[in-house]
Amino acid sequence: ISIALFFWGTWEWKRRNEEINEENRRMTEEILDEIPHTQKLVSPNNLNALLINEVTEILYIASRDELGSDFEIKDISFNKVLEAALIEDGKTISVFPKEGILSSHIKLEDKEENEEEEYEEEDEEEELEFSLCFKIVTDDLSEPIHYFTYLEDYKEEYKEYEEYEEAKGVCNEWHQKLSIIIRRYQYDRVMVNKWS
Repeated sequence: ISIALFFWGTWEWKRRNEEINEENRRMTEEILDEIPHTQKLVSPNNLNALLINEVTEILYIASRDELGSDFEIKDISFNKVLEAALIEDGKTISVFPKEGILSSHIKLEDKEENEEEEYEEEDEEEELEFSLCFKIVTDDLSEPIHYFTYLEDYKEEYKEYEEYEEAKGVCNEWHQKLSIIIRRYQYDRVMVNKWS
């Protein structure tokens, strides 16, 4: 009987968690739907979102610290997006344009961009922060760099799961979307620089 109760309790706990997650996602979607958009990407923890409005050509980055709090929303015109990098555990795995605007190797901390890594491999593993995020560079001197975090605070073993591969696939798709946005205005920027 005790074993049966254990499995029932485990199943009930999972069911309840799924219900809570579904309710959190529903409430998050309702809040984000107030922002006019044609496409959106919401992080699994419902704390971050990336939205595209193809009609007004605006990219939105929404973030909050905890569930139930208000989103901080940043809007960026498509023609202001200069570079998009997909970063896994602090290392750039994909960047467009390939040559980069700031550098070819983008890291989570800007101050590290021009520093040489002098740590032993063991030390790097201890300090490694697991995350899957975007770094977006814009033509805005007041705030040129923006981050969108899709996954964070997971363990190394999680990268072997199918869920992680699916999450990474979604991020790759959205990096392609951002690349298309950049490419649309890349030629115009080149012409302006050529004649200015």
